[in-house]
Amino acid sequence: MLRRIRKIISLVMILTLALAVLSPAMAQSVKAKVNSSSAKVYKSASSSSKHVSMKKGTQVTVTAVKGSWAKVKLNGKTGYMPTKYLSKASGSSKTTSKKAAKRTVGYVNKKTYIYKKASSGSAKRSISTNTKVYVVSKSGSYYKVQNASGSVTGYVKASCLSKSKVSTKKASSKAWKSKVVKMDWFKNGKNVLKKGKYGYIYDIDTGIELKIKRMGGHYHADVEPATAADTAKLLRVAKGKFSWKSHAVILKAGGKYVACGINTKPHGDQTIRSNNYDGQFCLHMCGSWTHASSKENQNHQSAINRAYKWAHK
Repeated sequence: MLRRIRKIISLVMILTLALAVLSPAMAQSVKAKVNSSSAKVYKSASSSSKHVSMKKGTQVTVTAVKGSWAKVKLNGKTGYMPTKYLSKASGSSKTTSKKAAKRTVGYVNKKTYIYKKASSGSAKRSISTNTKVYVVSKSGSYYKVQNASGSVTGYVKASCLSKSKVSTKKASSKAWKSKVVKMDWFKNGKNVLKKGKYGYIYDIDTGIELKIKRMGGHYHADVEPATAADTAKLLRVAKGKFSWKSHAVILKAGGKYVACGINTKPHGDQTIRSNNYDGQFCLHMCGSWTHASSKENQNHQSAINRAYKWAHK
């Protein structure tokens, strides 16, 4: 037995790093144990590389994971093992267990970055849309996230995470773009989406479409996102921060497609308490006024014209 142990240690000593793995700057070591008597540790992340058998129950340190391979350390030496032969070590600290228990699943809702720290100025790497992560905690406008094994930790902007996957299919607008019109608010535009009714707005710059409810408004429509998921979409339209900036959109309601302008700033009242949006936002058509000035807002009127030209270019 002693001879076999010495042989294992001798072979492990020649193992070297031969595979690019997830950013070491974001790696977090975790303890794991070998769960099978058939397990082997390899020189590289390939079953055809040099290897030695590992005794079931042996504890190793996982420093990174990529695909089905784990980079491990044993007695100060580095090697690679298939993740299926590793289980969480029973001796993990209570603190780690508590953190793992509190993790919630999240999905990246657009291509963005995962940062080493809760700052856009820290080290970063790209992360793809619909990547599944586990949220550990929140730090300002960032979420601290981990991968499934907890071996990689980083920070993602809160606005870039959703509770479910997002559609990656681009909305097809060819069928209705030719139907887009401009309508005068005070003549017939205010009846397109009546109070208490639901419709959709399509943002021409991002291709994002969300469901809205008209809650009121006399000089223009006061609307709010229909659900929390729609609020998340509106935040993406607003580039992560709600504001009074005008956005060019198409209102889809009552069988009509109307060029409109909106802001995204929550203000005033709300009727839907579960949509994570504290208030309403404004939807303008041609000739509509702001409540405060009883005049047209030229930024909104420009957005309306831009939406119409986009549809008919």
